[in-house]
Amino acid sequence: MDFNPADSGNSSSFELLPEGTYDIEVIDAEERTSQKGNEMIALTLQANHPDGYTVRVWDYLVSVAAATFKIEQFCNAAGLTEQFKAGRLTADNCIGKKLRAKIEIEAGRENYSDRNSIQEYVTGGASPKGIATQPAGSSESTPKPIAEEEIPF
Repeated sequence: MDFNPADSGNSSSFELLPEGTYDIEVIDAEERTSQKGNEMIALTLQANHPDGYTVRVWDYLVSVAAATFKIEQFCNAAGLTEQFKAGRLTADNCIGKKLRAKIEIEAGRENYSDRNSIQEYVTGGASPKGIATQPAGSSESTPKPIAEEEIPF
């Protein structure tokens, strides 16, 4: 491995995604056991920050009754409704899925800094452009009003 030792003091600044709804992609998924012994799928998600660089967000789909709603949200948003109805979801089902999610900033705890987290998976799928961002309050989310004389019929 080659590297530039002069870069040691130049750590890149890490910025969180602003709260909002984003197109995201599952770039990795791994079946694990939670600390409490429950089956879960650990997801690594990717979105684009409004400044143009990619940001990773992690989420966990845990197989417990209280969290089944989140598995259902994910499956519906990712086009995996049949897997949800069958009660069987694998990590391989998740990898490469493009979907939308509301992302929030969660306050840091136990000496960890603030982080992005998934507030909710949104049905409707990702935009055809692939991974893109659309933070809350974006002017792109509100269509421009059309004057009556501009309507073609």
